[in-house]
Amino acid sequence: MDGLSTEGGEMTSSSADAQEVQNRPLTVRELIEALAQYPPDIRVVVNGYEDGYDNLHVDSLSTICIRPKPDHAEWEGENEEAWLNPGANEFSAVCIERKSH
Repeated sequence: MDGLSTEGGEMTSSSADAQEVQNRPLTVRELIEALAQYPPDIRVVVNGYEDGYDNLHVDSLSTICIRPKPDHAEWEGENEEAWLNPGANEFSAVCIERKSH
């Protein structure tokens, strides 16, 4: 089951819970747990800007301060850097940057 099934047109509580987990932001702990399922020597990549895949490097990781951007266009990220629009709802996050722009 994919966690998105419904009964009688309404989501069951277990499928609603699965969808909530699937849609919430990933934490470092959860990422480590997910990556632990893979062979330790497998390469990690991210999708390229338009096509292909970029390798990740240690210098691809940084800590940034962001805030939700509820009115983002579908091609924009869900969050923005906090300095762009200072105020409430700011939080720290680990950013994995790809090389292609």
